[in-house]
Amino acid sequence: MRATSHQPKYPVHTVEKALEIIEFLKDSPGDGLGISSLSEKLGIGKSTVHRILDTLLAYGFVEKGSGNSKYRLSWKLFEIGSTIPRQRNLDSFDTKVLRDLCDRYNETVNLAIRVRDKAVIISKFDPLNVSVKANLFVGEHDPLHATALGKVLICEMDREEIGKIINGEELERFTNNTIASLDELTIRLEKVKEDGYALDEEEYSSGLSCLAMPVRNYDQEIIAAISISGPTFRLQYSKMVDMMEGLRKACEEFSQYLGGFQGTNKA
Repeated sequence: MRATSHQPKYPVHTVEKALEIIEFLKDSPGDGLGISSLSEKLGIGKSTVHRILDTLLAYGFVEKGSGNSKYRLSWKLFEIGSTIPRQRNLDSFDTKVLRDLCDRYNETVNLAIRVRDKAVIISKFDPLNVSVKANLFVGEHDPLHATALGKVLICEMDREEIGKIINGEELERFTNNTIASLDELTIRLEKVKEDGYALDEEEYSSGLSCLAMPVRNYDQEIIAAISISGPTFRLQYSKMVDMMEGLRKACEEFSQYLGGFQGTNKA
């Protein structure tokens, strides 16, 4: 029943059984479970189950159904759980994971969110020992259709929604590689969604390439994106493959902190 692989050094048996009861009640019918049923499922005596339930009842974590002897989870647990999203947000996450990513690949690492029709960089780390680096700044507003960050941020939207955000069928060109139409962008975003990552192959700035992946929240929504960017001449195929592995792990760490998940078939 344990939710993680962590093994407690000094397990408290009664606490473990109380948590197991909560786990069983989580999957119980609407009217809850009785002492006999829980005793059988847990493999412990009815008197022990009763004492644990009585304590949980006193602290408001369980309640008894009206007119019966069955127990079910209380709204207090929902109240406690609902505080987690407020405590875990992008601002409170330790950005050391971004610094480590920058140090590992010696390239610029960016964290961005979408603000209307732009990808806005809210955190970045530059390599310290290279003379040529991506010329990006915190607070910079970049076009969604021409950047890897932007494409990740909108890849799960439908065509109509994207059209409203982009505001038009024709898209601004920045280089010869820029996606120039909403139709082309829609096709590209389908691939981003399928692959789990987006590339900017000199689409926004000549000589600059970028790889980006999504960060998800507890509703599994893409709320941010992390990218690694640098001069195209340094981002060769073998390095990009290695970068994908490191970037995916960083995005997973961010997503897990926010209650989300990260998968190769989700962008």
